[in-house]
Amino acid sequence: MKRSLLLITLAIFAMLSGTLSAPNGEELPGREVWLPETEVKDRFYSYLVGLIKADTCGVLASNDMERVLEGYEGKTQIPFELIREIRRACSPEDGRRKVEISFNGILRAPVPYSILGYHPGSVTASEVVKFYEWDIPRKRLRWSRYQAIELTNIYIFGIYEGWAIVDIDAWIDKLLGGLLDDTRIVVLALFKYKGEWHGLAAGYDPSGDGRSGIFNFSRNKILFPTPRELQILGPYFRNYVVRVKRVKPPLPPGKKWQPKL
Repeated sequence: MKRSLLLITLAIFAMLSGTLSAPNGEELPGREVWLPETEVKDRFYSYLVGLIKADTCGVLASNDMERVLEGYEGKTQIPFELIREIRRACSPEDGRRKVEISFNGILRAPVPYSILGYHPGSVTASEVVKFYEWDIPRKRLRWSRYQAIELTNIYIFGIYEGWAIVDIDAWIDKLLGGLLDDTRIVVLALFKYKGEWHGLAAGYDPSGDGRSGIFNFSRNKILFPTPRELQILGPYFRNYVVRVKRVKPPLPPGKKWQPKL
């Protein structure tokens, strides 16, 4: 199966951006949930990963983000002003939560991180994207006959309504010999590996081949090419959503995403 870099940042900033507004009027978490720059380099992600660890739920409003991040010295490349609202429901249904993202119209944004010094394309998503959310404390996965990796603090987000795609510029796809390709996202994941926070986005190209990519938050970069031992994660998280949980992510509009007859 071909493996490509898929913009982790797409979904992580889309899914998690904003500040949580507690429905019962309680004070929102502030700088006390920030993670140190040694753990998460980007100031935006530092707060967002902290919110996830704190299991904060409610309504997320992007216009409050600057206030919450005031005083944090780290930089960010994430255009969170493109998001109107995020909702995270804390009433579990069959062991899962729900996350709903609303953008200011159809999302069209350049890829915020580079590969080999280039920004390879753009991110497009429907005005509303909805996810089921599951968490797994720890998972051991074998990637060769005698070797395995262990992930902890795992959060999985599977799209069940709406769509999100990464459009890769044709010239860079050709330059890299097909290692990159347009991809519709079906799952996002956040986890710790070897003590460092990582994000993953995985999905399928127009031909139905699997595509995935991994982002390291402490290094603030996409891991390209994907390390050999982590190449099993794209198939694992796709299968978790599509086969284990039986979620059917909707197809994006356009002929190239329709099933081949």
